Amino acid sequence: METNHMNTTNTIAQEFAAKVQKEQKKGKIVQYAPILILVALVVVFSISANGFFTADNLTAILTQLAIPLVLSIGATFVIIMGSIDLSVDGMMAFCGCVASVLIANTKNTMNLGIWGVVIAIATGAAFGFLAGFLYVKLRIPSFMVTFGLTNVGAGLAVITYNLEPASVTDEAFRNLALVNVGPAPVITYIAIAVFVVALILQKYTPFGRYVYAIGDNEQVPKMAGINVNKVKIQAFIWSGICIGIAGVLMLALLGRGDVTMGKGQLFPALTAVVVGGTAMSGGRGGVVNTLIGALIMTVLRSGLIMFGVNQYLLVGVQGVIILIAVAASVARGKKIINK
Repeated sequence: METNHMNTTNTIAQEFAAKVQKEQKKGKIVQYAPILILVALVVVFSISANGFFTADNLTAILTQLAIPLVLSIGATFVIIMGSIDLSVDGMMAFCGCVASVLIANTKNTMNLGIWGVVIAIATGAAFGFLAGFLYVKLRIPSFMVTFGLTNVGAGLAVITYNLEPASVTDEAFRNLALVNVGPAPVITYIAIAVFVVALILQKYTPFGRYVYAIGDNEQVPKMAGINVNKVKIQAFIWSGICIGIAGVLMLALLGRGDVTMGKGQLFPALTAVVVGGTAMSGGRGGVVNTLIGALIMTVLRSGLIMFGVNQYLLVGVQGVIILIAVAASVARGKKIINK
């Protein structure tokens, strides 16, 4: 009897190991799926959409990429950790409005120059800290904390400019978005710099390793003596910094700070993260995936606009894409256990 039991146990273990190995092979295919999709989109639109593969449209794509890329890179670490940050729209507007009244503008005589930008980004970091603190200390779900903060941010944005939006008069600041260096404006290079910093954080710092460990199984890093709450707060601070940077970049692009400047920025950012292959359940993905996801969404948007697709329909397409990507992510996570 004991021998039969051991044989049965060994057989089950072998079958499970074989399934794991099979899923790992499939995982390698899935890993390269986003970049294959990106290449396919570029090829299809280049052939079928007149003017897609031109220098002017390349510049437009690189310009449109900048802000969603910064926001999605900020969200990546939070999502890898198994949480989510929904504060993008309101907090981005608030940070942009803070910058608009601190650098040369039409509303007041304030002109702090680069320090106005620094304060705006620091504002994003401060609210990121607040989100992380409320999340870990009060044990409020991250989506509830950050959803509340996005509304707080929108309200503070209105208070900042007191119903009279400030237009930026600092020409050097506006040139960040209006003057190209090579094929793209400066804001695109700033977004690439943010990506490089995030990649370094992910690959070469304890913070990057801990974020993955928390997303994979929070109890393991806790048992190893890692201050999990501290890492969670740091992830939200990083997200807040990126939201602050995005608010500043949007201000450079629009030239005016008001509460609408962050409107509709949340879902493009989240879609880029998930489409790139970062799992909403945590523990998998990374900033390279996010870069590819942001490129996919930007190229798709550009191509569909060239086909004359209505902007409201674009939002619907975006929603469908994120639903499919999340469903695929969840299905991959459960497949080994359910088979």
